[in-house]
Amino acid sequence: MTATRPDLLAALPGLVAARIKLVLPALRECRGIAGRFNLDMLKAKGVAAPAVLVSRLRLRQDQTYAGPHYTYSLQMGAFIVARDEMGLGRDEAVANIAQALLQLIPDTVWGLPADLGAAADVAEEPILSVSTESRAIALSAVTWSQPVALRGLPEAPAITPELYLGRAPRIGRAFEDDYTLIGGAP
Repeated sequence: MTATRPDLLAALPGLVAARIKLVLPALRECRGIAGRFNLDMLKAKGVAAPAVLVSRLRLRQDQTYAGPHYTYSLQMGAFIVARDEMGLGRDEAVANIAQALLQLIPDTVWGLPADLGAAADVAEEPILSVSTESRAIALSAVTWSQPVALRGLPEAPAITPELYLGRAPRIGRAFEDDYTLIGGAP
C-alpha cells in the first residue's frame, strides 16, 4: 500500500502557508491556523499585517473507489489581513494579495501528489464589517477545494505474463499441455 503522510490534515495549513510565503515574501505573517479566522481571533492574538493565515475549513466524504478506497473534499481557506500602509491602501493591498493567491492555488498539490488532488473551485470573498472598518483593516478570504486521500491506494499485484506457442491444428484447451513456453515464467 502506498503510504500517505500520517499528519496530513494537521500539517497541510502550514505547508500551504510556507509555499505562499515563498511567492509573497513581503508578508509580515504567513502561517497555518486551526479553524476559521474571525475578528475575535484578530483582537485576541493580533496579526502583523499584511498577513495570510491558512486553515482547513471543512472535510466531507467525496468519492468511493474499489477496495473500498475513500477520497474526501477538503475545503481550505487563506485569510488575508491588511492595514493602510504608506502609499498603499488596505483594500488595494488585500486585492493584490488575493490576486497572487488566485494565480498560485489552482491545480496545486502543495508538493504532496500522492495525498492530494489538484486544488479547484478557487474563490475570493471580501469580509467586511463595521468592526473591521473601525479598526482600519481589510479582510478577505480565498477558498478552494482540495481532493484528499487519507489512506494510500493498495499496490497492484505484480503481473507476470507468460507467452506460449501452439501449432495448428493442435490448439485450444484440450492441447494446452502441448504448447511451448517462449516468454515469461510458468
